[in-house]
Amino acid sequence: TMTPLWQHDGHISKDAGKHYLCHSFGVPEGVKQLSFSMSFHKNGSTQLYPSLFSPDGYRGTRMKPGAMGEVMLELRLSEHHASPGALRGEITPGSWQIQLDVQWIDEDMPYSIKVETSDVEVSGKTFQPSTHNGRDGAGYYKGELHAHTFHSDGSSSVSETITAARKYGLDYFSLTDHFTSAGWEELESLAGENLAVIKGIELTGHWGHGNLQGLSSWVDTFIDDGKRTINDVIDETHAQGGLFSVNHAFSLNLGWRYHDLDWGKVDLFEIYHHLTGSNNMAQLGLWDALLQRGLKTVGVGAIDSHDPHSGQHRLGQVCTHVYADALKPDAIIRGLKTGNAYVSFEPELSFTASSHHDTAKMGEDVAIDGNVHLQIRLENLTRPAHLLVMKNGLHYTSVPVPAGQPFELELTDTKPGKGYYRLELYATPREGSFEAVREWDKTLLLSNPIFTL
Repeated sequence: TMTPLWQHDGHISKDAGKHYLCHSFGVPEGVKQLSFSMSFHKNGSTQLYPSLFSPDGYRGTRMKPGAMGEVMLELRLSEHHASPGALRGEITPGSWQIQLDVQWIDEDMPYSIKVETSDVEVSGKTFQPSTHNGRDGAGYYKGELHAHTFHSDGSSSVSETITAARKYGLDYFSLTDHFTSAGWEELESLAGENLAVIKGIELTGHWGHGNLQGLSSWVDTFIDDGKRTINDVIDETHAQGGLFSVNHAFSLNLGWRYHDLDWGKVDLFEIYHHLTGSNNMAQLGLWDALLQRGLKTVGVGAIDSHDPHSGQHRLGQVCTHVYADALKPDAIIRGLKTGNAYVSFEPELSFTASSHHDTAKMGEDVAIDGNVHLQIRLENLTRPAHLLVMKNGLHYTSVPVPAGQPFELELTDTKPGKGYYRLELYATPREGSFEAVREWDKTLLLSNPIFTL
């Protein structure tokens, strides 16, 4: 039986704009279980995301961005149990805080909050880390860097999502639920020798989204109160040995608009996002602009899965292949950092460049000493394609690639200069429309660059 502790009825004006709205309540000694609920009626596009903080720190976030009509958002937690989005742990007495993240408001919004407690704890399932989170052995490994479960706005449990990751042949998987680390314990319990799992969070700010990859503890991503900036979040991610990625930069209201971002701090950039369609071409353009500035921002791909078995959200359709010295979380993060990686729907790639006695792989530098020679090998092509070799963001040359057999190409640039080469592979268009080859829906592979000095 739950005992009422605190209740509040509030109202947010449709003219309020994006902001945080905070409420505090006290929790007495002896509470074993706490229940939070927030209800409101939604007719438009309003997005309200409540988060809960104890005196010890963050305890969870709940979101249902697609819900309409009567919306109920709940968090329940105790020392050994937590509902989706919440973190289990002791119910510390003292002042707790509710933070309402008003991401979007387009209607006058009455809301009601209720907090209840109990001196009896409900038992829950606990998870122990797997004895294996990957395995030894160097090579290219493919995986997903952007996915959600029912701990944020996904439809499936962590277990169901990991089952799908195995079914669709992933070697590694990063869980990046919005705001919360609630799925991490179960995630680590489901790792194995052939599937390395990575702890991540998607920063879901008012002016853009970004993934924090390879974390060891939760990072505060609530940066829209003027106290901290996006650059502070990146620094905190790096302090944990993690990487920061800018996500779906041109997805309109969910696109990137933090103009104070220090792009020199950004490790990864989603050059292919499976849900944004033709916006990927804009992302390639921005990526080239970053590379031309001398930044070594690593290009990655993402499903951004919210339903691991269904439609565009199904895992395994496009993967980021990364060369790592082991199939282990830390090794995958190190491999991504070096940039020896490519985005692919199915083909496999080997790409090197050499000049005199110097040879480089993707993400590396080759010192120019005469001509620059490019060595390219493609395997596992199931359809005819066109390979575009890009030099400093512009088309250098293109060649047809047949299906069904390994393809090798050597090119020599007799007029090299400081810059970079990278590759794009597209399915062959209909006869007579070659000029339209560089279209997002024909994408088969995007390589990271090799730099020339």
